[in-house]
Amino acid sequence: MSFANKYFSRYKTYPKIFENNPCPQTGIIVIIPCYDDEFIFETLKSLEKAQKPICKIEVIVIVNSGEKTPKHIVQKNKEIFLKLNEQAKNEFYKTFNLLVYNIEDTAHKIAGVGFARKLGIDEAVRRFNFLNKPQAIICSLDADSIVSDDYFIEIYNYFENNPKIKATTFQFKHNFDENIFSLDEIKSCKLYEIYLRYFRLAIKSTGFPYSIHTIGACFGFRADAYCKVGGMPTRQAGEDFYFLHKLTAVSKIGNINKPIIFPAPRFSDRVPFGTGPTVIQINKTKEYEVYNFKIFEIIKQFFNALPQFYETSNFIELIPSEIIEFYTKEKLIKDINDCKNNSSNIKNFTKRFFSKFDAFFIIQFLNSFDKASKYPAQQVLKMAQQLLNSKNIEISNSNIDEIYEQMLKLDLIEN
Repeated sequence: MSFANKYFSRYKTYPKIFENNPCPQTGIIVIIPCYDDEFIFETLKSLEKAQKPICKIEVIVIVNSGEKTPKHIVQKNKEIFLKLNEQAKNEFYKTFNLLVYNIEDTAHKIAGVGFARKLGIDEAVRRFNFLNKPQAIICSLDADSIVSDDYFIEIYNYFENNPKIKATTFQFKHNFDENIFSLDEIKSCKLYEIYLRYFRLAIKSTGFPYSIHTIGACFGFRADAYCKVGGMPTRQAGEDFYFLHKLTAVSKIGNINKPIIFPAPRFSDRVPFGTGPTVIQINKTKEYEVYNFKIFEIIKQFFNALPQFYETSNFIELIPSEIIEFYTKEKLIKDINDCKNNSSNIKNFTKRFFSKFDAFFIIQFLNSFDKASKYPAQQVLKMAQQLLNSKNIEISNSNIDEIYEQMLKLDLIEN
C-alpha cells in the first residue's frame, strides 16, 4: 500500500491531472501557482539555471482563474498556458521536467492561490505516491520569485542531512533590481520586508517555539508530512501560514538560513493580502503601521510563566491582565488545567500548552489591540528599532536602509 492512499481516500482532492508517470529518479517537485503573470518565464529561467542535485526534478505550474475572473485575464492565462505548454512539449527546459495545467471557472468561494497551490501539491503527492517515495521533497514557489544558483542543491542537501525534519522554510530577500522595479516599489517593499522580519523576531522573543516565516514561495516539505496534516487549505490567501503551522504538529520546522528565494517587490492586486497589495498601500500612505512591540512583551511575560503554571494551582495571578481580559479568567483556568491534567511531565505539558496557545492565539491577541487601545499600532521603523534595541543592537542612522540591513542580519543570526 502506497503512503498517500489514505490521504486521497479520506480528504477531498481533485482528479489526476497528468497521465504520464514520473521518472523513477524524481526526488524534488516544485509547485508554482500562476495567475496573469508573465514573470513566470523569468522564474523558470532561474530554475533552469540553478545547479541540480543527483535526483531528477519536476516543476508543476498551475495556471488558474475563477468564475469571476475578468475575461481579459482568462485570455491572458490561456496565452501563458499555451506558451508554457509549447515549451514543455519541446523540452525547452533541459534540467527539469515541466508540467503545465490550466484550470478555469473555479468556484469563487475557493478560487485563488491557495486552491492552485493545493491542486499542484496534491498532484505532486500523487506522483510520489506512484513511486512510493514518502520522503521525497515538494517545494512551494511563486510565479514572481526567482531562485539562487544553489536553490536545489541547498534544499536537497538540507533534507539529506536532516532525515528527521519533515519541513523547512527558506530564507529570502526581495529582488530590489532597479533595472526591473521602480524605486517606489523597492522602497515600499523594504518597509514590508522589515515588517516580515520584525514579526518573526518579535514572536521569537516571546519564547514561542514556532517562530517561522510563512511565505508561499519559501518552504519545502516531505510528501508524507503533507498527508499527515490533511493537505493544503483552499484559501484565497494565507494558505501558507495555516499549512506551515499545521506542520509543526508533526515535525520541527527547519530553516535553510541563507537567502535562496528572491520574490518580486512589485505592486500587485492578485491576492487580497500579501506583498503586492501591501506595497501598493504603503506607497499610497508612505508609511506602514505594525503591531506594537509592547504587546509581544506581554505575551513573553505569559509564556515565561509556563513552568509555574505546571507547578502551582494559583497560576492565574501570574498571567498579565491583558491576557486575562482577552481570553477570560474562566477559560484560562480551564484550558491550562486541561493541559496539566493530561500531562505526566513538564515536557508534555509544554507541548500541550503551545498547541492551545498557538500562533492563531497570538494573532488574535495582537489583533485585539486597535487604534484606541493602550498599545496601538506604530510605524514599522520605530518598532524594528525597538526590537533591535532590545537585542542591544545600536543604530547609528535610523534610516530605512540601515534598519533593513540590521533586521536581515539579525533574522539570519536568530534562526
